[in-house]
Amino acid sequence: MSPRGQTGDKAAGAGRGGAPTRRSYHHGDLRNALVEAATQLVRAGGPEALVLREVARETGVSSTAAYRHFESHKDLVEAVKEQAGQVMVQRVRDELAASSPSDDPVAEALRRIDASGRGYVRFALTEPGLFRLMFRERAQAGGTAARLAVRPKTPAEDRDASYMVMADALDALVDLGALSAERRPFADISLWAGVHGLSVLLIDSQLAALPEDIRQAVIDRTFDVLVHGVYSDPKLAPG
Repeated sequence: MSPRGQTGDKAAGAGRGGAPTRRSYHHGDLRNALVEAATQLVRAGGPEALVLREVARETGVSSTAAYRHFESHKDLVEAVKEQAGQVMVQRVRDELAASSPSDDPVAEALRRIDASGRGYVRFALTEPGLFRLMFRERAQAGGTAARLAVRPKTPAEDRDASYMVMADALDALVDLGALSAERRPFADISLWAGVHGLSVLLIDSQLAALPEDIRQAVIDRTFDVLVHGVYSDPKLAPG
């Protein structure tokens, strides 16, 4: 397990000891250069490393120049969160591509729930700094939490976000008769709670010290419980 605030893989642009290498900005898109530098700082040192003055220094520009693009620390945090979200989506896509689609529509929906959740956990394990940044601040009205509650239409790329893959797969299970409409409300949030809770435990609790084989067994067992619990007959449940 990687140390707190560092990724499992050496971040791009990292120097010795995982510290980002100094950049010298000359021309082009300064805003994107600042976001990239900020992202690398978070990867190397966690959310606490995200300081606008340090981002400017790493980019090779003055703090004044940086403030022209980000009026506050919060603005910079939101930009890095967006970048982190793109990395998370790619982890989900990778997991979906790693397993073969099923001709059975019910099995396919369950596969997508499983793969999207595993992509979420993989993101937390390989990008703990970015993961912590994404969820450390309370969601604001109109932000991610509000969007999850009302599920408005989203851009096509957002359909690959772990939560949306799960939600769409649950809807498919209802359409297929494998999940009753009465059990559909908040099932996506229940799945998300299980996946997110596992992710946090694996990077920020005693479970972070588990040997890799035991950690994988914990992940596999958790997803067995989560995925198959989605559509099991409640009459078979104890109590």
